[in-house]
Amino acid sequence: MTDLAAALLDAWNGGTAVPATTPPPADEAAACAVQEAMVAALGGIGGWKVGASSPVAPPGSSPLPAPCLIPSGSAFTGRMRGVELELALRLSRDVPAGAALALEDFDAALPVLELVETRLDDWPAAPALLKAADLGNHGALVLGAPVPGPFPTLASLDAELRFDGAVVAHTVGGSTAGTLEHLLAGLSRRPGARFLKGQVVTTGALTGLLFAPVGAAITGTLKGVGTVEARFTP
Repeated sequence: MTDLAAALLDAWNGGTAVPATTPPPADEAAACAVQEAMVAALGGIGGWKVGASSPVAPPGSSPLPAPCLIPSGSAFTGRMRGVELELALRLSRDVPAGAALALEDFDAALPVLELVETRLDDWPAAPALLKAADLGNHGALVLGAPVPGPFPTLASLDAELRFDGAVVAHTVGGSTAGTLEHLLAGLSRRPGARFLKGQVVTTGALTGLLFAPVGAAITGTLKGVGTVEARFTP
């Protein structure tokens, strides 16, 4: 395990936050290695996150620790209390090593809330590769109920996010990534990744990143898919 992975894990478990001035991984492959070491120590892979800043930008990704996938209605204690409403897909089968992911490999979609957290002491100032190493600022993924396909397109997906009942974001086609196919192709290129039946792949923010107040109740709704809820403990 690298020194960076060990420091991030210590911070995850309540230790000292990692300085944003820490030298970042040398490249994306090195950041992925830090992610994988962290997830192995945190209980193994339960899913994946993938996102892209544009329809032509290379997608970035991270494995998600299995214990951090939690059901709708869960309470979560967070320092940042960042929230992203997203669409996730559930794998219906193991995908052979080296094979490309396709929509046909998934049997259900579900609304999810990614709760965004950091192990860094000054998150806005941290370089991108340091944030990537920190599981892409992952805290938890709150899972709504799965619904069978056909799957909605990102370009037409209607998404609404509420804090304590008040609408804080409403978008149609709010994803920056273009298509699900673009994201799956990018995730497929991650070296050494294994994609297994039952894992979920979450596909990036539909309403942007918003920060909830202390104690807030969070409700996210994807039209035609469903609703997912969480709350932040004071």
